[in-house]
Amino acid sequence: MDTNAATPTAASDADPPKKYIRTFEGDIQTLKEGGVPDLALLKESEHTEPKTVEHPAAPPPPVVPVPAPPLEPKPEPVPIPLPPSKPVPVPAPQKPEPVKPVPLQTYEGDFSDRMKDTHASMATVLAAEQDSATGAPRPTPPKSAQGGRVYIIIGVLLLIFGIGGAYYAYTRYTTALAPVDIQSSVSAPIFVDDREQISGTGSLLSQAIKQSVARPLAANTVRLLSLASATTSNDSVFSALRSGAPDMLVRNVNTRGSMAGVVSAGGSQSPFFILSVASYSDTFAGMLSWEPLLVEDMETLYPPRTPPVVSTTTVATTTIPTAVPRNFRDEIVSNHDVRVYRDAFGQSILLYGYWNKTTLVIARDSSAFIEIINRLATSRTAP
Repeated sequence: MDTNAATPTAASDADPPKKYIRTFEGDIQTLKEGGVPDLALLKESEHTEPKTVEHPAAPPPPVVPVPAPPLEPKPEPVPIPLPPSKPVPVPAPQKPEPVKPVPLQTYEGDFSDRMKDTHASMATVLAAEQDSATGAPRPTPPKSAQGGRVYIIIGVLLLIFGIGGAYYAYTRYTTALAPVDIQSSVSAPIFVDDREQISGTGSLLSQAIKQSVARPLAANTVRLLSLASATTSNDSVFSALRSGAPDMLVRNVNTRGSMAGVVSAGGSQSPFFILSVASYSDTFAGMLSWEPLLVEDMETLYPPRTPPVVSTTTVATTTIPTAVPRNFRDEIVSNHDVRVYRDAFGQSILLYGYWNKTTLVIARDSSAFIEIINRLATSRTAP
């Protein structure tokens, strides 16, 4: 048996075994021995395996049983003491406030407080008590019924005004919705101050015109005469007279623009005619042919004038009037040529003349003729 062979026992006595794993138990043991455990990671030492020297084969050594080392009990781990923590301060309980006693409220205290607030004195308090003692409660007078009547009257008036306003609004509304009846009115070529409707034909119409002349008018005013049927027919007052005028004249008279009326001028009232004619030459020729009978045919409208009365203080003497030709003659009135018929005393019975080529005027005298042509010069169509 080779005695030089190394045995496990001899090897264990020579060097302590190397530690390759650091354990908690080892660190505790180091602390107990007063050392400081190495906290660095342990590294496995590098070593080279010795070269194996081949020897001649030898018989294997006998196996010597090695007794197992006795098992030592593991020591109990010692706990590491932790540093003591600071105690949390517990707040001290608050002391309850003592309950204050509530003072008893009395009349005396209220009276004192009132005197302090109002800065009153005993004298003012006594005076107030004296005043309240002498004044007895007065009965409230009943409300007068006069005020109620006023309110009733005002209410009735408001009701009446409301009903009146509603009726007015209703009538305005119905008037606005009612169909408008457009009636043609008689127009006049001059401005007139009065209007009158007449009726009839021939002599009846002449009598109606004569009655209108008898109704008074203010000085220098004009009244328009129109037929009641003028709105439904084209007849004029002149054509309805049937005075015997020549057809040449009647055919050239236009109803539109013609009129008949009464004029107050020169201190008297008389009828007149304004005729709108289509032809100056034809109507003038017709008037000339009508002159021998014109005064007689129009005698109802233009009657003979009353002879003038001559009064004197001397012995009456017979005076023979100057002979005046009893026929139409040419005269000029207000720069217009006219034909005038005068009586034996030189008074105008009837005249006619043209205001322009289309307007023929028949009148009593020059005063009436001038009033008419002046209105024609400033004429406007009257409704």
